[in-house]
Amino acid sequence: MIEEPITFKNEKGEKLFGIVHIPEKSPLREKKIGINLLNPGIKYRVAPHRLNVKLARRLCQKGYYVLRFDPCGVGDSEGELPENCLVPDIWEKIQTGHFVNDTITANNIFINNYKLDKLFLMGSCGGAITALLTSRDYQRIDALCLIDIPINLRTGKMSFADKVAEEGDRMDWFFVEYLKRLSSLRSWYRFMTFQTNYRAAWKVLRNKFQKKFHLFQGDSQQLQNPRKLWQEQNLNMLFFESFERFIENKKRILFIIAGNDPGTEIFHHYFQYGYLRDKGGNTDSDNLIGIFLVENANHIYTLTEWQESLIEKVLSWIDG
Repeated sequence: MIEEPITFKNEKGEKLFGIVHIPEKSPLREKKIGINLLNPGIKYRVAPHRLNVKLARRLCQKGYYVLRFDPCGVGDSEGELPENCLVPDIWEKIQTGHFVNDTITANNIFINNYKLDKLFLMGSCGGAITALLTSRDYQRIDALCLIDIPINLRTGKMSFADKVAEEGDRMDWFFVEYLKRLSSLRSWYRFMTFQTNYRAAWKVLRNKFQKKFHLFQGDSQQLQNPRKLWQEQNLNMLFFESFERFIENKKRILFIIAGNDPGTEIFHHYFQYGYLRDKGGNTDSDNLIGIFLVENANHIYTLTEWQESLIEKVLSWIDG
């Protein structure tokens, strides 16, 4: 395979840098397919543990063209990230489309320079939500592979209580920790002197004893009204809107989630077992949507076995 550097300018005139992986042999398939493998948020095109490099090379061996590029202000590209912003605020900007325009520019360059017949978008975390949001305004995307996509807005304005997940192992852990503190004099002192986060404690206790079928706090109407749900749970409304629009066009989408990622419980609770279940689905949409869990993996897929599980799933799905 050939790994070719590429530079191009975005709509602001900033020079962006990337690498294109070019297969040595023409694929047996009739159409030439390219994959734009997006950065995980503000990390550059290599990704933690070189995951994007490993993915790109394996995909290229299968005959796919792969682009990895740095958007403005990241890695080797020109430009700067928003000034006077904390990192959580930059995350929120990314989750609402900060890198979409650069991605559209990269898509056009990629398709035109390499005469692609089809384009897939792939990315993890911030790259995943950028890929999905890009699909709203860019109709030439044929499939999406979204790894650990955040569905709730990660903002510096959220309190600890807002970030407490409502189901799963993490909620159980919080509950056990609160029980342990019942025998701690220091914890009782904090409680009596108003130093305890009462809202978080109440949220843990309430949801621990809440009946399981009371999803979304017992209000089934919320499932039919994602805008109300977004307001109460800080979910990203753009995620739901973009997802629905993409599926309406009868295009494939794969979600890969890490078993020990902090956002996995939220994904399960509000999207997989909430939003999708309420929609009911149909045979066509069921065939278009794939969800794959990498058991025990963390957010950055530290272990080789987790990386291999992810890569093998991507390879099997993309050829399907």
